[in-house]
Amino acid sequence: MADYTLYGHPRSGNAYKTALMLALTGTAYDFALVDIAGGGNLEAAYLKVNPLGKVPALRHGDVLLRQSHDTLRYLIEQTGQFGPDGWDEEARIGDWVGFAVDFFGYGLARLRFELLFGAGPGPVFDYFKKTADRGLGIIEPHLAGNEWLVGGRPTIADIACYPVSSFLVDAGYDAAEFPNLVAWQERFEALPGFGTQLELMPAPNWPPAK
Repeated sequence: MADYTLYGHPRSGNAYKTALMLALTGTAYDFALVDIAGGGNLEAAYLKVNPLGKVPALRHGDVLLRQSHDTLRYLIEQTGQFGPDGWDEEARIGDWVGFAVDFFGYGLARLRFELLFGAGPGPVFDYFKKTADRGLGIIEPHLAGNEWLVGGRPTIADIACYPVSSFLVDAGYDAAEFPNLVAWQERFEALPGFGTQLELMPAPNWPPAK
């Protein structure tokens, strides 16, 4: 058994953040699949792990973390990798961690959900598209002059933003309109240890057959 156990599901972008951090730092972990589609996140056994019924959760000995961005910062402390060099970088990383929630989580992720699982284009889609458009209007020009989001090297800022950025096409955008974002994604995917959601969080019969 590994020292770490990650509870998650490949459908979860937040669980993917933690899985990426573990993989990119070369940290061995056991994966416990939480069947979100089948309601496993609300079963009594999992609610003992996380009463909120959310994924991910990360267990390390007596430490139990239930928020993805806490897991990233905790793993910086444990591994010494992908962290800031001083408080200025800490603040800028915090900016992008917040961006991942405010503009990607409440933008791209919501658009993807509406197109793949929800009502499709309509008032709800239009509401979240404003947020997604604004977020893409922030990150695309930033990446025109920066290979990485903070400090000229990959940090947890990139790890926090990458998973939902990969929803770009599923959210209805043309990737060709965002060449800097796509180039950054390709650099990220070339990092040693990178894996897809299913590679890092194996789940039999997922995705479901159409």
